[in-house]
Amino acid sequence: MDRLGSLDAAARWYSDLQDPDLDLETWEAFLDWERDPGNAAAFQKVEASLAVLDQASLGYIEAVEAGPQRRGRFVKARAGWLSGIAAALALATVSYFVVGTLAHPEPVQYATSLGEQRTIELADGSQMTLNTDTEAEVSFTRNQRHIRLIRGQALFEVEKDEMPFVVDAEGHRTTALGTEFDVYANAGAVAVTLMRGSVVVSPVPAERWGFGLLSGSPAGTGGRELVPGERLIIGEDGVESVSDVDPAKAAMWRTGRIQFDDTSVGDVLAELNRYARTKVRIEDSALAAERISGSIYVGQEEDFVGSLVIMFSLETERDGDKILLSRASEPD
Repeated sequence: MDRLGSLDAAARWYSDLQDPDLDLETWEAFLDWERDPGNAAAFQKVEASLAVLDQASLGYIEAVEAGPQRRGRFVKARAGWLSGIAAALALATVSYFVVGTLAHPEPVQYATSLGEQRTIELADGSQMTLNTDTEAEVSFTRNQRHIRLIRGQALFEVEKDEMPFVVDAEGHRTTALGTEFDVYANAGAVAVTLMRGSVVVSPVPAERWGFGLLSGSPAGTGGRELVPGERLIIGEDGVESVSDVDPAKAAMWRTGRIQFDDTSVGDVLAELNRYARTKVRIEDSALAAERISGSIYVGQEEDFVGSLVIMFSLETERDGDKILLSRASEPD
């Protein structure tokens, strides 16, 4: 499909997706069309240009309120108007990029490898510290400071500003103005720990479509507000739990030190495995449930395993990049 054809199709899809009666079949057809990188890019261009035209949404609301007949005329007129915009975009690429960049800038990606930590100073002066094996996208618009935590853990030290600072992770959004908080996204679950200030954690709005966040989308409703020293964990099944934590200890991972207090051996090893290429496994559920307290620096995993061997009279078996721990067998 030529460039103008792609933009025209993207404009028509944009129009169709505004329909409040959008059905699943249309949505799936759109996703199938958007899988083509050229189509996805065209859709992003159309949406970015329309994000600054508030009159389009106002006209749509008027049409809906006036009844089905007027709404039908409006949708047809809008379809033709969107096609005109598609043609204008194809003929005025430079103008589009000036407007589009302001309305919906391309996100900047940051990542850390296994065992690596990295601190990034953001455009507003806020700091984002990524823990091991973490990936995040940063996108600041005129209305919002937006982070998408794709995986892993990040600590945010937010500069106070009237513009909201939001972090999306595993289907939930943390919204703040000026504060310090930690977000950990792990296999469908998310944990938010507040060190200072206040945040609200809520479901990500439904306005998130194929390629990203619609400009100006509001924060979710029905959120839970945290106070300093609280950790909210939302499981993959949506079940929420809140616990009290020591803010200083919760942020200790930035120093390369892992602190654990009355924690199961299985959970401690799971945390250590996040940083190490050699993974430690326990097949004995009773052993994994044993509780321990202490701290360890990243990189000293094998020393810690040696301590466990002595403490619980264990045997070790190495298999490539894995160490298996088990109870020592009783002598005959």
